[in-house]
Amino acid sequence: MNQLHFILIFLLLCLVAVDQILGQDSEEAVDAVESLTEETCSRKRSGCCSEFFLGDNPNLVKCMSIHSSKMPDADSEDFGKLLKFMSCFVECVYKKSKFIGKGDTLNMKMVQLEAENLYAERPKEKEYFLKSYEKCRQKTQPQFNLLKSTPGVKSLLNNACRPYFMLLHMCVMDYHHKNECPYFRWESSSKGDDRSSCKKARAKCYEIDGLPVPENEYFE
Repeated sequence: MNQLHFILIFLLLCLVAVDQILGQDSEEAVDAVESLTEETCSRKRSGCCSEFFLGDNPNLVKCMSIHSSKMPDADSEDFGKLLKFMSCFVECVYKKSKFIGKGDTLNMKMVQLEAENLYAERPKEKEYFLKSYEKCRQKTQPQFNLLKSTPGVKSLLNNACRPYFMLLHMCVMDYHHKNECPYFRWESSSKGDDRSSCKKARAKCYEIDGLPVPENEYFE
């Protein structure tokens, strides 16, 4: 298991801690890959929308190399240490991307710039990326204010690195579970045929949109 996949497991534990547990994909018939259309490519595909989206940001790898030595062991029960590691990792990514504004605010101008750099040739992904950050920005602030006023959680947050941005990033990772899940978020956590099926369906949708399939080193 590579370290970025390990981070996904850690963030899942954090999501459970703040009561953001996602539901399983419903078992339902899916269109054959050959039958996909632009419309069906824009919707959830059963079995392909349960993975978290860690991100396409190149700073993920840079910050992983910086913070990997501070990663708790897989069997660690020290949630405070886990929270500190994850919050500092996300803070590193957001600092390098210049996403952090004054105080606990998101610099949407830099998010816009990142979207333009990452998805210049893929307008649907660019629009989705910006929408997820805008929606999560609005959602995370009241959640964070509530957590800060909770005695048991407050002491943990005091030892973390800008925990607001960790919560924000978790929301972005989880966005397609609670909203539309278009083809560029299709990924299976299963091995074998299920994983291959999602990958083939995603590739077909890129073909329908007249786009090459981008390489995503974080999920391979």
